[in-house]
Formats: sequence, structure tokens, C-alpha cells
Amino acid sequence: MVARIKHTFLWLMLLALVACGPARHTTSPTWTTTVSTTTLADSVWVFSQTYPDGFTLSINTWEQPKEGITVAYSATQDRHDRADLDFVVSHARAHDGYIGGWLDTATGRFYYDSVRLFPEDALEEAVKFGRENGQIAIFILSSSTEIRLEEY
Repeated sequence: MVARIKHTFLWLMLLALVACGPARHTTSPTWTTTVSTTTLADSVWVFSQTYPDGFTLSINTWEQPKEGITVAYSATQDRHDRADLDFVVSHARAHDGYIGGWLDTATGRFYYDSVRLFPEDALEEAVKFGRENGQIAIFILSSSTEIRLEEY
């Protein structure tokens, strides 16, 4: 029983440390950026495990938009696992601040991308951006509709 309490206490302490964010004991901006990106990527990874079919997430507000058309950037294409999320998070921070995860039902592969969010009345613009970025599909959030670009 004592061992279980100690184990639980250690996990709670670890969670508290992660929630507080990275330490700022250094003057190296590279170190600070790397740690905060990694911490954020860890959080996105855990978040994604509860959405096996896909999600769209603002890394600035930690909210999931309910409408819009998500289109991934080619720079983050073919990212499939936790090791890829540091890059995806860095890209999203430098661009629109959205990360998408989606399950390609045709192949069974799960993708992580930095995504751009278009208004739903800008379908042609979203399709054009998707084609320019070599995307397989785009996604309309409000209707949960996947549009495969080879069919559009």
C-alpha cells in the first residue's frame, strides 16, 4: 500500500512539473524553444490518443474549431508518429497554429499535420491550396466531410 502511494505521489509530481512548463534557467533560446516544443508535442500526442479517427486543434487556445475547412501544409506531409510531432508543432507555431490528425481510411494510416483553416465558404480556395500542397484530402469540420482531391 505504501509503495502504491509513493508511486502515485511520484506520478502526480511529474504531472505537476510538466504542467508548469519548461524551466527558464538558461539564456539559450534554442534550449527553451526545444523544451517547450517537446512539451507541447507530448501534450498533442496524449490528446491525439483520445481521437483515433482524427482531430483539429489550436495549439494557441487548446480548442477544437467546430467549423472551417482544414488543409495540411506539404512541409508536414507524411508525419505518422510521436517522433514527428516536434516538427509538426514547430511548423504550426510558425504558421497558423493548428494541428490536424486524421485517419486515412483508404490506407489505415494516421497522419499528423500542421494545417491551415479556411472559412467554409472558401471551398475553391481550400481545394487549390490542397492541390498546391500535394494533399490527398481536405476536411470540412462542421459536417465532418472528407473531400478527396483526386475525386473533386
